[in-house]
Amino acid sequence: MRENEFRGKHIHAINVNKHLNGTWVYGYLSADNYINSSVYIGEIMVAPETVGRYTCKCDISGQEVFEGDIIESHIGGQVLANNLVIRYGVYQAYCPIDKCFMDSVGFYASGRNLPDMPIGRLEEYAKVIGNIIDNPELVNW
Repeated sequence: MRENEFRGKHIHAINVNKHLNGTWVYGYLSADNYINSSVYIGEIMVAPETVGRYTCKCDISGQEVFEGDIIESHIGGQVLANNLVIRYGVYQAYCPIDKCFMDSVGFYASGRNLPDMPIGRLEEYAKVIGNIIDNPELVNW
């Protein structure tokens, strides 16, 4: 498991990296817009709005899931009508014991007309179908 891994889309800054323009880069975040990549050996400039952290989870097909990924939920063998976006931050989680919502911090799934919910065991119900940068049309809300 690679904790604290991020991804971001490379933006062209110097000619030596021109061939990477628009490529997803994976590694450790060394600044708001730089990812230290072991593949490209060094810091690669990325567009800050594309940066997303690794959830340390995989979907039902074994694909790694990152913040900003769009998933289909295959609960009970059926696909939900709404696609969900994986997010990270503060969200309102429902506490069934106290029967109230309370602040929680971490990865959660967000969807139209659905409460934000913790992501749980993605490998049991989720399939990554794209991400909000490359496939914004998949977010049907």
